[in-house]
Amino acid sequence: MTILIGNLRRIFKRKLRVFVIVLLPAIALLLISPSIFDRGQTLIIGIADQDKTEFTTLLKRNLALQTKIVDITQDQINNEIFNSKVDYVIAFDKGFTARLLKGEDVEAKGYYLKDSIQSLPVQNYVQSYISSAKRIAVATVGDEQRFYEGLQNNSAAYLQSEYKVFAKIERQKSYYLLGTFIEIILMTSVMFIMLILTDKENKTFYRTITAPVSLRNYMFQNILSFLLVSMIQVILGFMVLKVLMGIYMGSSGLLMFLLLFTASVLAVSIGVVVSSISKSIIQASFLGLFSTFILALLGGCLWEHDLTTNLIRTIGKFTPVYWVMDAVSKVLQEQGLLAISGDILIALLFAMVFFFLGTWRKEDIK
Repeated sequence: MTILIGNLRRIFKRKLRVFVIVLLPAIALLLISPSIFDRGQTLIIGIADQDKTEFTTLLKRNLALQTKIVDITQDQINNEIFNSKVDYVIAFDKGFTARLLKGEDVEAKGYYLKDSIQSLPVQNYVQSYISSAKRIAVATVGDEQRFYEGLQNNSAAYLQSEYKVFAKIERQKSYYLLGTFIEIILMTSVMFIMLILTDKENKTFYRTITAPVSLRNYMFQNILSFLLVSMIQVILGFMVLKVLMGIYMGSSGLLMFLLLFTASVLAVSIGVVVSSISKSIIQASFLGLFSTFILALLGGCLWEHDLTTNLIRTIGKFTPVYWVMDAVSKVLQEQGLLAISGDILIALLFAMVFFFLGTWRKEDIK
């Protein structure tokens, strides 16, 4: 494993290279995240509660699980909305819960800017929640104790069924951040390209193959060293996303880590194949950055597949990144390993082809 150890020493010898390959992706995620989170920012909901009962408190507690709750007064409603301090206001008049228990047809008052659709998930949730409470009130014939018991028992299952309304916002945030990280992984593979080309330009490669080391062994150790560094990159990035940012990871954080590692294998394979067709470091840098950007663009790192045209989606299916991002979307939709196994297999098959094409050619040895 002399070549493997030597490569790792060369990679970590230069501080700038360590910064670009290992630390820069994690820092970039922290810097980029505010702009991405603005795309699907947490909704701020104002509550003007004059009723102040256990029912309104329970509703506020449930909303607070996925939105930011701000208590306001009736006099503050117009000012808070016009100054964009809140996205939506829910107002409960005094006696709201008492009329609800009597079986009267009550509705919470909602306030929002005209033509604003941002608060639609919350509007739908509140309307559905109150409708469910009306049915429980009728079933319990106005018995307050039985009403709250029924509401508590129904709350967990109800919240789970309505969770998808709010989880869509979290999935969008996570998808864009994960797509950005995968794009960064692909682009930093250019650094690996430079290391291979340095071997070719300074004749290190040719001196190595005169030693008792087979060409296959040489390439295996090269690729293994790149994979180890890429693994470090993925671990640091995953920790930033999961621990520091606390983004939504779907059905399993382990499955998401597996997808990120699959992307890193793919990135290294792309780096290897680009190095095999490039004649200089400058040419490899341009070709590597351009090809990885196009793959990320068509593959869906910048937008979800459902938001693109049929033409771009069809072309994207011929790129390996498409299948990685398709699997990311499935995991964020809480699908399991079986659902993404086909995507992972296709991505790894692409990587195998790239590794095969990236092996040293005969004319290089001549």
